Amino acid sequence: MTAEDGERGEDRKRAQDSNEPAPPGKKPSLLKHILMIALTLAIVMVVFFYVLPRFASYKSVFQAMGELSIWQLALLFAVAIFNLACAWTMNQASLPGMRNWQAAQLTLSQNLIASTLPLGGAWSVGLGYTIIHSYGFGVADYSLMLGVSGIWNTFAKLALPVVALLLLLVTGNTTAGMATLALIALVFLIVAMAVFVVILWKRSFARRVGDLAGNTVSRFLRLFHRGPVTTWGEGLAWFRDRTVSVTKSRWPVLTLVAVTYQVSTFLVYLLALRFSGVPAHGDHGVSWVVAFGVFAFVRLISAIPITPGAVGIAEASYISLLVAAGGSEPEVVAGVLLFRGLTWLMPIALGLPAYAAWWLSERKVKKSGRLEGAVIDSLAEEEA
Repeated sequence: MTAEDGERGEDRKRAQDSNEPAPPGKKPSLLKHILMIALTLAIVMVVFFYVLPRFASYKSVFQAMGELSIWQLALLFAVAIFNLACAWTMNQASLPGMRNWQAAQLTLSQNLIASTLPLGGAWSVGLGYTIIHSYGFGVADYSLMLGVSGIWNTFAKLALPVVALLLLLVTGNTTAGMATLALIALVFLIVAMAVFVVILWKRSFARRVGDLAGNTVSRFLRLFHRGPVTTWGEGLAWFRDRTVSVTKSRWPVLTLVAVTYQVSTFLVYLLALRFSGVPAHGDHGVSWVVAFGVFAFVRLISAIPITPGAVGIAEASYISLLVAAGGSEPEVVAGVLLFRGLTWLMPIALGLPAYAAWWLSERKVKKSGRLEGAVIDSLAEEEA
């Protein structure tokens, strides 16, 4: 047994000794899962076999992609890898004690499930708990990581349309639709930040908010003859205590990582457009400000979990808005597909070996544990 296996075994024992219950939550029902699979397949087929060909033929799209040079591809891959590293760095920053390789393995494995399976977000939460438990962390640690990283990522996504609106106003390129979306996002951002700050400021307020949410859910559950929710108040107060301890010292790092992640994602998107032949100026040009406005809008609507990784919906939204902004259709389609390949497809490809490495390591640890138990039993029998 290697030193790493022994260390992971000790971590697992600490997690088991914590006597924490299994994470709450239900897996999606079979009927709901089947319906979501059908919906996902329908959306993907409509988008890729009907919508996109109406903008440009796949032959012209692949021709535009084929004109990329080696250095352009290398730069795109480098920025995309950096962007992916920002994603797992957020998880690492949200949970004290998590190592970089653990955060990378966890993030890539969860993304593999969330981006490929209908209702994959729910399945990835369960997988994430299994993986993080093997590292020696418990339910409380996992909840803390999900909560802190989720809060900062949500704030960053809500801030994107607001920043986009300011840039569009300065350059005179704003539209009524974009302004409305940005104002809605601004209201949600202000309310969310205000509630978050007050919850962190006063423990009693956190308990009241949790009790209010629990009472609201309980009234809804009565319609289905289900029991009331009674622990949300104390649960949110406990979460507030743990969150304060983390954010008090780590909020600058969390903010920097959240902003860097969004900026690097936009950089992959902008480089993909430029390298695919979408200029910044001219008859078919799309300025970086307008491109950022489209990016902010699509990032916000992609947060709604209709299809895994917003596949189909994101592509159709990016392409239709960029073409409406003046972009040439074949080049826009090529740029968007290249961007989505780097930010949706590439993480899936990296998630396969990440999950396989964890699974094989788990088998090795369990096998070592069984052998150790057998040796102990054998020695005990000899002594008897």
